[in-house]
Amino acid sequence: MKSILKLLIASVLLCVYHFSLAQQQFNIDPVPMGRISSALYETSGIAVTESNTIWSHNDSGNSNEIFCIDTNGVVLRSITITNAENVDWEDMTIDAAGNLYINDAGNNNNDRHDLKILKIPDPAQIDGNTIDAEIISFVLEDQTAFPPAQNNRNFDIEAIAYKFGYLYLFTKNRSTPQNGWCKMYRLPATAGQFMASLQDSIFLGTNNDDARVTAADIHPQTGELVLLTANRIISFTEAMGDRFLDGVKNYYTFTSEMGQIEAIQFVENRKLYITEEGSSSNPGYLYRIDLGTINGLNDHSFNKYFQIFPNPASESFKIKTNLPGSHKALIYSINGRLIDELNFNANETANRLTLKPGLYLIQVNLQGKTFQEKLIIN
Repeated sequence: MKSILKLLIASVLLCVYHFSLAQQQFNIDPVPMGRISSALYETSGIAVTESNTIWSHNDSGNSNEIFCIDTNGVVLRSITITNAENVDWEDMTIDAAGNLYINDAGNNNNDRHDLKILKIPDPAQIDGNTIDAEIISFVLEDQTAFPPAQNNRNFDIEAIAYKFGYLYLFTKNRSTPQNGWCKMYRLPATAGQFMASLQDSIFLGTNNDDARVTAADIHPQTGELVLLTANRIISFTEAMGDRFLDGVKNYYTFTSEMGQIEAIQFVENRKLYITEEGSSSNPGYLYRIDLGTINGLNDHSFNKYFQIFPNPASESFKIKTNLPGSHKALIYSINGRLIDELNFNANETANRLTLKPGLYLIQVNLQGKTFQEKLIIN
């Protein structure tokens, strides 16, 4: 029975991980809606409860308040979280019941022991201007040093999103040199003390503007995940369950220069709001973006550049490509650590026998483009 169950699980995972879809690159132009009030000049989170009702907060060192603004950036009201300090508030998200989650896990130096997320009820239902928050305290499953070595500083959580009763946390990679990996953790959306489990990783590039994720959101109906960086939005659609990073990937690069953008939130369909951090004398803007105006979202094909087989593998696996020349495959663990390299040539297969059971990320550079596949070792 155990062997049958193992085979079924492997088969399901294989279906997911072989759903390797060609990414597409698009350009998109953000539309400024209004300059945000100076009360939110360091805005770093956003949650939209109604079309003209936007909640936000400032980041580290500012007051322990959330602010409600309209689409012109005008403050309508504020609520103080009485049992919490703004250590480093980065990003916020909302669930189907209207509960608001404030991420206090900004961790620039990767040395915090007090990571937490604050949960409050639908702010529209709060009487008065104060509230006590429920506390979701957590540690990260794979962090053992505070801080870790410079080349492994990838424990700054500045992006969170809600789905399926869980909070999904995404890292802003501060490693030096930049290794390009964004990790995704999962955490129950209930008060208590937890270990955030590492679920997946994705390589976003070795340029800081490409790799450092500052905000995230998941569409409550479609399940589309968006990650925000300094210069683009990365969208993931058609994923199975919460395997968001295995979905169809599309990259939307901003055509106009913005300031320090810190927050993103779906409003309806594929329309999004983004907030920009500014200064007390020059606050940032609220922007609107409509991904639905871009064509070709579902135009995808299986990766035809290289193959990994068998997958899942039990004793060995092979890599093959028809492209000429010699190639190198980098083998990463799920937390983005480089653990091995594998050289292979066109029309030849290369074996690797030394991997322990688990999930791995295989990265190959072919014809100037970087491709990534997942590999299961049973």
